[in-house]
Amino acid sequence: MNQIILWAILVIPWFLLLLLDKQRVKRFFTVGLFAALMMTIAYQVAEKMHWWTVQENVFFLTSMGATIYCLHIVITIFVFYLTYPGFILYIIVNIILDLIHGYVIVPFLAKIGLYNLYDISHFGLFLVMTTVAIILYLFQRLLDFIFEESPA
Repeated sequence: MNQIILWAILVIPWFLLLLLDKQRVKRFFTVGLFAALMMTIAYQVAEKMHWWTVQENVFFLTSMGATIYCLHIVITIFVFYLTYPGFILYIIVNIILDLIHGYVIVPFLAKIGLYNLYDISHFGLFLVMTTVAIILYLFQRLLDFIFEESPA
């Protein structure tokens, strides 16, 4: 059953992007990929600091959660699609999602044996996710600045 959940996490969210305007999705796709990079780094730090571990995964991933390569990208695109450029709305939505992630999703994933927290609290995980969200926002602002300044 866990493998079905993992594959669903890895595949299904991509189809949600079909519901959105292609041009706006293209605009935020880079920040979505940057989110995957940031979460990959977070997972590497977590492994070294023994914050959390991935107990079960799809066959081609080891210490990286399947959520990085789909769910984090798609959710990042969705959040930017719906809230950007308003920072206050963006951060409020992210805080809500990060709280749900830290206090609902992670305990559920731990209960079914996919993921475990060790040397980090749920609040610590929330802080990591919120910090990543702020970095992502700044990255998107930088992208906007670069593309506005570049000659046509």
